[in-house]
Amino acid sequence: MTGPLGAAARLRAWAGKRERFIWAVVVALVMSVQWPMLKGMYYRAADVPAPPTSIQWRTDLASALVEAQRTNKPVLVDFSADWCAPCIVMKHDVWPDRAVAAAVSQSYVPLLIDVDRESTVAEQYRVNGIPTVLVLDARGRVIRRGSFLSASGMRQFLKTNQPHAAGGE
Repeated sequence: MTGPLGAAARLRAWAGKRERFIWAVVVALVMSVQWPMLKGMYYRAADVPAPPTSIQWRTDLASALVEAQRTNKPVLVDFSADWCAPCIVMKHDVWPDRAVAAAVSQSYVPLLIDVDRESTVAEQYRVNGIPTVLVLDARGRVIRRGSFLSASGMRQFLKTNQPHAAGGE
């Protein structure tokens, strides 16, 4: 067979011989992409408490901005919710990380916003999905925006913003 029909038949024959392998690759890809969601769902279903963190989260935007002006530090905002599986993973794996907690405590004013309780703040900063992590200057302007990050990704994100802590943008 030649032409488009012949090519389709050859592709079906090739895929049929490798169907198990193809499905294994698809499942592995889906698992790797969805891992934070699955891990968060496990933590929630098993009622696993998050490890303690040394980060002293503030919960009021206005107070955090005043503190940022007083201390000349940017505000690190974590937009989260109790039902958000990737947010739960960050509470378990990212914020308790010693290097992350030290960087946050030393160089930022940490602010935790529950989007269900503080929806106006989420709307103000155009938070369309969670987790969302923002770095704000002392006037509340967005310096940097992030999303779900692993502990190593968060360490890099925080290092990237170190110059802003000294003088802002």
